[in-house]
Amino acid sequence: MKKFIYTITAAIMLVFSACGGGGEKTTFTLKDVPFSMTGPLYEGPNLFQSTVKIDLKAILGAKYKEGVKINNAVLTSATIKSTDSSNFDDFGSFVMSLASDNADLRMKELAFLNPVKPGTKMANLSVSKEVTFEDYFGEKQFYLIIDGSLIKDLETDLNFKCDFEFELTHN
Repeated sequence: MKKFIYTITAAIMLVFSACGGGGEKTTFTLKDVPFSMTGPLYEGPNLFQSTVKIDLKAILGAKYKEGVKINNAVLTSATIKSTDSSNFDDFGSFVMSLASDNADLRMKELAFLNPVKPGTKMANLSVSKEVTFEDYFGEKQFYLIIDGSLIKDLETDLNFKCDFEFELTHN
């Protein structure tokens, strides 16, 4: 009987430790990430891409320890900013996604803005906090992709900057 109680207690502790969602949290911020595309650009979807190199030691700072693993990663905010006096009147919508060179990691859509209001110079995207992407932090790099849907053809180059904030949970 004692052995049975110990086995049940050990099983319950294992379930609680596995499902506890514990771990230390770190906010990882990317500021003024540049995105640009050379015209001519055409009506409809246009992809802008920026590469993020993964260095957990730099990301976690003093919280870094050998063998650390990101257990959960969510995007908490995404902002697209005009780099000059122009606005985003030529855009109907924005979608922000992550992609990787690793074929086993599917592209993930993390945030969007639809529609883009006239006169917008700073677009705060709606973030999906249910989409997690911790596996991307096990890679050497990943790609931030902005899909900007143009409402008309443009002959000019487009440049803007983005700010992203992530919440990482690690062991």
